[in-house]
Amino acid sequence: MKIINPITTEIIRKAKEGETIRSISQRTGFAYSAVYFWINKLAKLDVFVLEKKGNKTIIRINSNEIYTYFKGLIEKIIEYEKDSSFWNLIKKTPLRARLGKETSAVIWVKGGYITNDFYNKIYYIDVTEKDYSILSKELKNREINFSKKTDNIASKPFIIIKIIKKPQIIRINGLPVASLSEVVSWCKKLKLEPILEQLNLIYKVPIKKKYSEVFTND
Repeated sequence: MKIINPITTEIIRKAKEGETIRSISQRTGFAYSAVYFWINKLAKLDVFVLEKKGNKTIIRINSNEIYTYFKGLIEKIIEYEKDSSFWNLIKKTPLRARLGKETSAVIWVKGGYITNDFYNKIYYIDVTEKDYSILSKELKNREINFSKKTDNIASKPFIIIKIIKKPQIIRINGLPVASLSEVVSWCKKLKLEPILEQLNLIYKVPIKKKYSEVFTND
């Protein structure tokens, strides 16, 4: 009987200090009997301390090594699932939306130059005003944090959205990205020489040349 399972994952994730087993059952969506069973199992590992108050059983969280490890593992799994969900969304979306220049640059260089944003799972999306509300609804449904600002970044992955009128969309391996000419201009403006060198190496064209359209591996 595995102690790490969908029920215990939701219990650890959502349980609050001093609440009842019944309230945890209601918030996790699992049957009371199942939640009761697994909370008692976790109590035997000293993750929780159970207290009787009248006819209710409340929990106290014991932040021991097992709880800390379990909580950290769950957060990482959720982060990975949301990250995967984001990439699946942007790849299949019919909206007039694309990965912004900051994120498109990484796709163009085929991962040859990874920015800190990618390490931190912070991605940029350009979208039309018309499709913004639909995109934001999709992100909310997937519990992925997003904003039009860069100064209130919450849990990862985090999407920074920019409204643009007519995004030129190029597809690379199914991903909608900004055109190479836009990425090059952006890199030149910010003097991002390492990315420019990677682009030059991959596409074998002089950086000073004005780009219009290039071959992609879609």
